[in-house]
This record gives sequence, C-alpha cells and structure tokens, in this order.
Amino acid sequence: MTTRVTSRDVQEIVNKLSSDKAKLRDEGIKLLNTWLEGERSVGFCKYLSEKTAMLKPNEIPNSETWPFLVKLLIQCVSLEISLSKKRLPKLSLGKTLRIVVQRAEDDRFAGKKFLLLPVAKLLFSHVWDVLKDVPSFQSEYGVILRHLLAVKYYRFHMRKRVYSNLVLLYMEKVETSLSTENIGQLNPKEEVFRFTLTLHSLLENPPGDIPNDLREDIVKGFIGIFSNVRDEGKISRKLIECINTYLIKDGPNLGCKSLEIHEAVQQFVFRCWITTHDRSLKDSLVLYAKLQLSLTRGVDDGTALLEQLLDVLGKELDQMSTSSTNLPRSDATRDDKCGILTSSQYSVLELSAFVFCRACTNTPKTPTAEKRARREHAAVQIKERLMEGKWSWHAAFFFLIRNFSTGIKKGLLFCWFESISANFERIVNDANMEHAYDGLLWTLRCLQGLSLLLLLPATSVETVRKSSSTTNEAYKGWHIIWSCLMRGLPTFSNVPSIVDAALMLLCNILLSDTSDACIVSQDVWDLRFFKPLPSTSVLCFISCYFSRKASQGDLRDALYLRQNLVRAVLASLDGKAFLTLNEQSVVLVPAAVYALSVGSAPLLYDAKDLSVYVPEAMEVRAKAEEHSLESLCEFFDCSVESLARIHNDSCPKVTPSKFHEFVCLPRQLRDQLLHEVENYVLENLRDKEIVKMPLSEVIYTCTLLSNFMYCSYSTRIREDVSPFLSKLGEFLLELLDHACVSYSESL
Repeated sequence: MTTRVTSRDVQEIVNKLSSDKAKLRDEGIKLLNTWLEGERSVGFCKYLSEKTAMLKPNEIPNSETWPFLVKLLIQCVSLEISLSKKRLPKLSLGKTLRIVVQRAEDDRFAGKKFLLLPVAKLLFSHVWDVLKDVPSFQSEYGVILRHLLAVKYYRFHMRKRVYSNLVLLYMEKVETSLSTENIGQLNPKEEVFRFTLTLHSLLENPPGDIPNDLREDIVKGFIGIFSNVRDEGKISRKLIECINTYLIKDGPNLGCKSLEIHEAVQQFVFRCWITTHDRSLKDSLVLYAKLQLSLTRGVDDGTALLEQLLDVLGKELDQMSTSSTNLPRSDATRDDKCGILTSSQYSVLELSAFVFCRACTNTPKTPTAEKRARREHAAVQIKERLMEGKWSWHAAFFFLIRNFSTGIKKGLLFCWFESISANFERIVNDANMEHAYDGLLWTLRCLQGLSLLLLLPATSVETVRKSSSTTNEAYKGWHIIWSCLMRGLPTFSNVPSIVDAALMLLCNILLSDTSDACIVSQDVWDLRFFKPLPSTSVLCFISCYFSRKASQGDLRDALYLRQNLVRAVLASLDGKAFLTLNEQSVVLVPAAVYALSVGSAPLLYDAKDLSVYVPEAMEVRAKAEEHSLESLCEFFDCSVESLARIHNDSCPKVTPSKFHEFVCLPRQLRDQLLHEVENYVLENLRDKEIVKMPLSEVIYTCTLLSNFMYCSYSTRIREDVSPFLSKLGEFLLELLDHACVSYSESL
C-alpha cells in the first residue's frame, strides 16, 4: 500500500535542510533518505513529480517541487564542503543528491518529462565546482553528470566554459591514472573505467558544437592518454570509443590534427587488431580506421595510414576465410548460413572495400615510382586473392564494386574479372567437393555486380574507347562462366542462395548475348526448381531465356518444354499459392507466362537491373545483433576527390530494341499455349470469392491482372480486342469496386 504524503511531510524536510545549523541539516538528510527508500518512496516521488508538473514555464519552483529540493541539496553540499577544511566532506550528501536526480527523472513517477529543467544549468555548474576541488565526490557526481548529459534538453543548458573544464578535467584524470608510476596506486581499475565512461559521455553529448578553443587540448589529451595505454581491456576499449565519438562529432574540423591522434594511437591499434579476441574492441578498431581514412583530405595525407590498413586487412581477410572453413557444421546448417555475415564481418568487409578503393584510385599529382608500385601492388594483391577463391576476399571485392564502382577505372575491373573467370571452374568444383558454398556465393555476387558494369551497354567515353580485343576476351570469359554454371547447376540445385545468385547472373549474361551462344540443355530444365511454384529468380530466368530467338528449337520439343514450364508458372495462381503474391511475383508471373507462350516479356523491357525483382540474390544479410556506434553513422568521406565528385545517375540501361527483340513463335505453337494460359487464368478467377478477399490480396490481384492485360495487349497480332482481355477488364473492375468498399469500411 502506498504511503500517503502530505504537504506537512515535505515542509518538515525543507525546513531542516534550510537550517543554518549543521545538525538540523544532517537530520533533514536522514529524514529525506527515509522517504526515498522502500515503499514510502513511491508516494513521495509521485507527490513531488505531480507538484513539479503543475509549474508553468518560467515560474519559480515552490518548496514542494523537485527543482527546489535539488537547490536545497546543492546548498547543503556547498556548506558541508566549506565547513570541512580539515576533514573529508560527508559522502552521504552526494549520494542523496544523486538519488534525488535519478528519482526526479524516473518514468514511474513523472507524468511529465524534464522536471529538472529549471535547475539544469545550476546542476552542471555545481558538479564542476565540486569535482575540481573534492575528488571524494567523483563517484556519485560522475553518475549525476552522465545522467544529465544523456538528456539533450538538459545538456543544452550547460555553459560551454563548464563543458570545456569538465572534458579537460576527466582527460587529466584518465591520463594521470594510466601513467606508469601511478598504475594501481592512485585509483583502482574500476575507478579509472568510470572516469573513462564519463569522458565518453561528455564527448558524445556536447552542448551544441564542440568549442573551437577546446579542440587542440582534446588532441593533446588523447596523445597523452595513449602514450600510457599498454594492454587491451575494457578501459582501452572505452578509450577507443572516446576517440571514435570525438572523430564523429568534430572530425571534419580537425584537419591534419586527426593524424596527430593516429600517430599516438597506431601502435596500440595495430598491435591489438589481429591478436584480440574481444569482438567489441575489434569493432571499435574497425570503426576508428574507417573514420580516420574518411577524414584524410588529400592523397598524401593518409598514405601511411592506408599502407598500414592494407597490410592488416590483408591478414584479417585471410584469417576470416580460414576460420570460416574450420567451423564444424552439418551440411544443412552450412546451406542455411551460406552468405550470412556477422555484424563484425560486415564492418571489416566494408572497410576493406573502402581501403582498396583508396589504394587503387588515389593519384598523387607527382607520382613517384614507389607510390605507383604501392598502388599496383594493391590491385595485384586483389587479383591474386580473387584467383584463389577465398570467400572473404570475394566478399570484400563485392563490397568494393557495389559501393565504389564509379571511382574505379574499367581497365581494372576487366583485369579483375579475367582473374575470376579464368579460375571460375575450379571455384565451382571446390565448392561442390567440399560442400562449402560461401566462396561460390560471393563469387557469383561479384560476377553479378561486374556484369552490370561491364556487360550492359555503357554510356561512358572510356567504355567506348575500349579495344575490341579486351571486349572479346571479356565475352569469352562470360561464356566460360555460362558453361560452368550449366554444368554445375544440378549439383548445387539444393542450395537456394546459390541457385538465386547463379540464375540472376545468367540473366545478365543472356541480356548481352548477341551471338545466341547461350543454350540450356534439357537436363537443366528437368531440375526441381523449375517445377511448380518456381522462385522469383527462376521466373526471371525463364522470362529472359524464352524471349530470345535462340531458345526456340524443334517445334515439338519446344511445345513440350514450354507447356510444362507454363503449367509450373501458372501454379503460382492456384489456391494457397495465390496468397503468396508479392511485389515481384505480380510482375514476373505474367512476364514468364508470355515469354513462354508468345516469346516476349514486355514487362521487363525497361528494367535497368533485374536484381530488383530478386533482391535476395544480391542482398547481404547480417545477423541481427545489438546496435553499435558504427551502425548509427554513415561514411563521411572528406577526400578532395570525393567532395569534388559530381554524382550522376550512372546506372546502365538496356536498350529495348537491341536486347528485347519481339520473338514471333509459329502460329500453331503460340495459339495452343495462349489458349491454355487464358483458360487457366479465367478458370482460376471464376473460383475467387471477391467478398471474402482481404484488401491486400485484392490490391495484388488487381496488379497481377493489369500486368496480364498489358502483356496481352502488347503482344497481340490483330488490332481487335480479344475476349480474354475484355473478361480480365470486367473482373478488374469488380475487384476495384470491392477495394473501394473495403477501404471505406475500414475508415
């Protein structure tokens, strides 16, 4: 049962705390503590919170509010400190003030937020005044400070002078505690960690922009601190987080001073990078490298950093690949986890791509032979690792072409592609022999990214200037890849992620095949993923393949194959399968049906990239883990090249007239297939009870029918409107009427 609190109870506490006599103030503190503990605290805190919430803006807090109580406690602490010249002040006062601040912000009691706003500025100033002179209060007051800093409406009331003083105070405390002669003497490790925690909170939550006159002192502070950091642990990890936070907050304003910090930190960073087993520390080191590299403005500014990162990331990627292959997993688990990254691996791969991009694209104004050799070394290193087929290197390369392809010369991309294509058959064979498909999946993703950059018609002048020999060699490589995948599909047909990636790559090769050399044998069509309810990647592949001239073959064989595939695709419209319609299938089902029955897939004519219909083929999935600081910030590349770059829409476009020629099937074949399609669709629609359909299903069905109508109209031979088109239109109108009624009823 909640104790009833009256105004008299509060006034008794206020009167004692306001007394000039130390004994009465001590009694007031004890009385207040009894109200703040146990069951009595609920009623007491609610009473003060309700009274505080009633205050109007700019109204002076009365004696029954949290701000008034905080002011009294601040006076009590100040008096206690001034009267205790020959002894330590009583720590109970600091503890009581800390409890009051926490209770005032407790959501269980406060119906209104930010109840301490009237005394926020006073609190920050008081914390500084006490901490600079009374070290014994630092434990309780550190908690108060971190609590206040976490609320942006409070920290904006902190004076910049107070903020600067607090930052320098805690940097000095950390440096002094870590110095060799003071280790384990002045402060235990837990106390040093609390100093570091408060420093991090200060850097993370400044009252606006970090003051300009503080910048140089912070840099000197970090240099002094890391001159004493020797071992890894939670203190050093939190210190790296402090630097990362500061670089995020003030990095672009630092100029070359960010590299001064790096000179002090680098020994610790690169010593721990490979050896540490602390995942949080590794993540912090990766973020640190990413931030520092992003802040280098000129080509020569970060040369040393770039070389260090190239070396350590090369070892890191080799280690990732080795540790992955040694994991004892069952075949089923391997297939399920294929291509899934941990958040730490994702960060390393992103950083690797960033470093490789810088190493291969930065061009000094006066390149020396040594600098040119280093750039060539990075490109050659990537090429050699791609040839080896290590999954981590292929994954890093995938991130490189996905995130930074616009800055890489086509010549390098062709060179890297040739190294993959020349070793592709071995990569496929190794995956099948070891039943480990991570490497193959990342290789397929790399090739899919390269196919979008190298295969499809490009508008850049550089592409136009490419020699025909280079282009011809590249097309030979693509045909080698086609042949290898055709032979390999039966062996990895039970790994969905590999099938999706392989089919989407084959689609891109098909779109650029002008020699009609890409043929699919019957044993491939007999694979189970071409059977009823095909996936979106299968639908995409069918649409691309059967809208080309080379896919027609013998009339009887063509009819048998197309008929079976049409029935498999139309099974998507049956019963429960119909409920699985989504944004992709409402486009791909009609496209595949008309590619098979007519020889044309008009819905895909203007698609820039077919992977938008099969996002899982290129989607990089990371395990759901806790949000880190890294996930809350984006790359802010401050290099001159990046800041000067003008981004245009450089997505390659497919010319319909060249890559989507209308294939006219023999009349007998076309009529027979279309008749079966139209009968199946209409019969399926007759069984639909529109009234019972949920609104989402109605919308998808409308989209599906609209796409069927578009395909039917676009591929018609005669100008007259077919009965099939008319019936679809009638059913579409019924669906739209039902959608309007359902929407009106939901309002």
